Amino acid sequence: MREGLFAGVAGLCQAIVVGAVIMAAAPVVAQTASPTPKALELARALADRMDADDLMQQVLGATVQPLTFNLKAANPGREADVDALFEHTLLPDFRKAMGPVLEGYAQAYAARFTEAELAAILAFYDSPAGAKLLKEMPGLRQRGRARAQAVLPQALGPVLGGFITACKGKGLTIPQG
Repeated sequence: MREGLFAGVAGLCQAIVVGAVIMAAAPVVAQTASPTPKALELARALADRMDADDLMQQVLGATVQPLTFNLKAANPGREADVDALFEHTLLPDFRKAMGPVLEGYAQAYAARFTEAELAAILAFYDSPAGAKLLKEMPGLRQRGRARAQAVLPQALGPVLGGFITACKGKGLTIPQG
């Protein structure tokens, strides 16, 4: 049972991390009033500033970089051609394709924040501290996820153990596996 418990903890940790990423990307339930055109404009600027680079890096790292690596390996001596195609063909098309994703973020921001709040958030990101935060955010997120994955199994083990004990105390059958 212990192996199943710890496998469950590891799975739960992974689910929490994945769930957090999904929740961050999911559109938010709209407020009763539709966002104003100005709020959408500000929200698009915020999505571009906050999410575009991080999303680009994640997707590029997972898909495009292996592709270009394999292209270079298959075409020795033509690395510059591959880089040029990446820079002038794939990257611009990729940025265009990301438009609907960023629009989803913009819609979510516009549904949750007023024009004044969006303007204030953008003003913060224009400040030196905000610019630094944006620059550091991808690395901070990556380190935060890694730390969460390392700490959660030990932290949640006793919690789940206590829950299992409470379930048994109520006469519930604990599934194995």
